[in-house]
Amino acid sequence: MTRTIINHFILLLFFFTAAFTCMAQEICNNGVDDDHDGLVDLHDPDCQCRFKVTDNLLKNGSFEQYDHCPVTFTYSNDFKIASYWQYGTYTNEADFYHNLQCSFDSTLIKLHMPPALPLPDGKAFVSILNSAYINPIPEKQMAKGYVGQCLQSPLKAGEQYTLSFYAGRFRSWDNYTGKIFPFTVAVFGHADCNAVPFGKLNVSGNGCPTDYPGWVLLGKAKITSNGAWIQSKINFTAPSEINVLEIGTDSTILPPIIDLTDSTTFLDYHVYYLDDLHLLPTKDFPFEYIHVQTGTGCSGNGSPVLVAPVYANATYQWYKDSIAINGATGNLYQLPELTEKNYYNVLISLPGKCIISEPFSVMQDVLKKLNFPTDTIFCNNSSILLAPAIDGITYSINGATSSEVIINKPGFYSITATNVFGCQRIFNINVAEQKCSNCELFIPNAFTPNGDGLNDILKGKPSCPVSEFDFFIFNRWGDKIFESHNSNNGWDGNYLGEKLSTGVYVYFINYKTTEQITKTVKGTVTLIR
Repeated sequence: MTRTIINHFILLLFFFTAAFTCMAQEICNNGVDDDHDGLVDLHDPDCQCRFKVTDNLLKNGSFEQYDHCPVTFTYSNDFKIASYWQYGTYTNEADFYHNLQCSFDSTLIKLHMPPALPLPDGKAFVSILNSAYINPIPEKQMAKGYVGQCLQSPLKAGEQYTLSFYAGRFRSWDNYTGKIFPFTVAVFGHADCNAVPFGKLNVSGNGCPTDYPGWVLLGKAKITSNGAWIQSKINFTAPSEINVLEIGTDSTILPPIIDLTDSTTFLDYHVYYLDDLHLLPTKDFPFEYIHVQTGTGCSGNGSPVLVAPVYANATYQWYKDSIAINGATGNLYQLPELTEKNYYNVLISLPGKCIISEPFSVMQDVLKKLNFPTDTIFCNNSSILLAPAIDGITYSINGATSSEVIINKPGFYSITATNVFGCQRIFNINVAEQKCSNCELFIPNAFTPNGDGLNDILKGKPSCPVSEFDFFIFNRWGDKIFESHNSNNGWDGNYLGEKLSTGVYVYFINYKTTEQITKTVKGTVTLIR
């Protein structure tokens, strides 16, 4: 009896603590966790602005159209209850709920996990289960829930899409600990509609879609909900033609928890609800975007200025990585010196509504560090990589857009490098081709060791295997400043730990082919800082 009283007292203490915590209201622009839930400013669902989406590539995105109430909860009888949707796996870890009138709804959901009302859209929703076990079992035997839909028209390879949805968890282990645990909503794709459902009948679980051939994870979002519907979205690029989607939990194996005596938390901890799903090309979504004020941040004019959409009678608050920036309350925000990758948002408050812009990514600008030689050569029947892909930089090569600069034909090239702020640099390069037969050696006539990942190392590249290799660099006074006996090693432009200045240097390379033919190559190379 005493133990029962103590247990009840502890439970009441948990609820009292949770209630006391909820008394504080999160303030969304002060960089402080006001309600003590571990979430600050835009990280907190309390600071969310909801957006309205009308069009949809998904049919019956709110699950309102349905055939009947769930009856047997076995795949063979109830796998297609909601129109256009079906369970993603044979083991039914997802369930449809309609109007909260079906018998299973009233006896289980209303008792243990009633959703917040009103529902985001209509009177129907689905539940997603992600199980965990005290004794770990193989991933393919975990019980995980998904709902699937064969699309009316395929998603196009390379095109960006956005899936928006409402999700929530309404009674869980969180309620007893006072700590809010996030859950994950993921979207998977496949080219074949017959891939749904995946797995086998009459097993304890079938794992996640990517355990099976052809399925790819398109994207996922982490959601934090403590008794409220949270609106969120997943942005992704279709890697190939996608004809069917599955939406549910990701492939993470959850840690086990201790069940309570009332048997409500073991499953509740791993169940969440979904409603009001919309899928559209990202360009068609009703989002607001930050842009850069023309001419700022280029040619030494200081750091770039971000511009928020302009609304009459609006107030603004800017955020860096979802934390409020003190004093940044206009529709313009001048970025500080860029030293790392960050995301910026702006919260626009209007009478009766609010808008949060899409994140704008900024990072340390490497545009000023880029350097290309004015002339270079490459071996025939091959190519030369002048610039690898760099985050935040795009290239235009004689008018053709590319993420990297690869040259495979001789000629004149005009290369325009553009950063995320629209600033540009133009490089004009003459590229010549040389015949590299009979184990000839290729070495460029210029390199730029400035740490930007482009032409930083000077190497001599024989066009065949070699048995001996000697590589020397001399300055203009004849002093040897570099030596290597490995064709994979090159000169980084330094000598005795010091960076050498821009200038012309002499190289001498002696190597022996596998046929014991000795070859010598010498010439000059220009170091460009």
